[in-house]
Amino acid sequence: MSGWLPYLGFLLLPVAAASGWWMAKRAEGESRHNTLSSDYFRGLNYLVNQEQERAIDLFSRLLEEAPELVETHLALGTLFRRQGDTSQAIQLHSNLVDSETLSSEQRALALLELGRDYMKAGLLDRAEQPFLDLVKMGQYAQEAYDYLVVIYQQEKEWDRAIEMLRSQQQTGRKNAPIIAQFLCEKAEIARVSTDLKEAAHLVDQALKEDPNAVRAMIIRAEIQATTGQVTQAIASYKSIEQQNASYIPNIIQPLLTHYRAVGEPEEVLEYLSVLLQTHPSTTVLLATVEQLQLMHGGRKAEQDLVTQLKQRPSVRGLEQLIQLNLTHAEEKGARDGLMGLQMLTKQLQEEKPEYQCGQCGFQAHHLHWQCPGCNRWNTIKPIVGVSGE
Repeated sequence: MSGWLPYLGFLLLPVAAASGWWMAKRAEGESRHNTLSSDYFRGLNYLVNQEQERAIDLFSRLLEEAPELVETHLALGTLFRRQGDTSQAIQLHSNLVDSETLSSEQRALALLELGRDYMKAGLLDRAEQPFLDLVKMGQYAQEAYDYLVVIYQQEKEWDRAIEMLRSQQQTGRKNAPIIAQFLCEKAEIARVSTDLKEAAHLVDQALKEDPNAVRAMIIRAEIQATTGQVTQAIASYKSIEQQNASYIPNIIQPLLTHYRAVGEPEEVLEYLSVLLQTHPSTTVLLATVEQLQLMHGGRKAEQDLVTQLKQRPSVRGLEQLIQLNLTHAEEKGARDGLMGLQMLTKQLQEEKPEYQCGQCGFQAHHLHWQCPGCNRWNTIKPIVGVSGE
């Protein structure tokens, strides 16, 4: 008896379904119905006792005798999957798919559930075919496309993933930003293998799909800098301000490295000053302070930093202010105090994440183009606030 207890939840559904069926079919004769109900519970017993072949044979016969049990069969398989028993779910749903008594709609639903079983079990290679069959049948096609995209991106089959997304677009789905990300994945592969021409071509395709693809623009700038096109790289980095200004903190350092190599110091400072007014952030502030220090020394940089921190407090800004004070602190006691305070601010920063997903709240210390928490693309941005930007 105790062996049945973990499956008590499973038994409730067939009991309810069998009861409803019994009431609906009462006029057909109680003896036949009681036999079917008894056989159904016997089949459940086979499943519980890991006698899959006997269970399949019995359920197959029952489906031929009582096609109205299909929905119960489907639901039972789904319950097994939700309980983590994917092998039982696969057996049940596979049996349904192979049955010749199902209608087109019933077979499509069985294929969808079978594909979900394989996905839950991590058998992506086996999950592919049921979803491809659904696409071909034109039933549950949107769900099938979604699952196929998940499969292909996990397998890093970017071309096939793009093909599925473009097929979805024919039904009005807006997939351009994700297609652009997949093209960027391909561009990164090409860049690592030093095929910069192919990488640049893929970036062009990504920006054609989604003109606001920040990642594609960053890759373009990096390729341009690598090939000696520093002026073009600067222009590419600066254009990200128009694409999505929230990513400006991510491109400030490489931008300034190239800007300082070719531009006048005053031009760099002017650009940063404007940026600080239009898109203020801690990273832009610290870059401005750094440029002021290079041009006018620590005192001027310190004065401007204090003014800005009064308007926009930040832990990173405070650490920089401490560092500036350390450069001209003469007394040992003062220096020790500042160094202790600096250590505390560094610890605060190490413990705080810098990025957060706008969909699921996942937090990270580095930028991810695809959220590791919810697997969505383009949802992670720099955190804004005292401990962030």
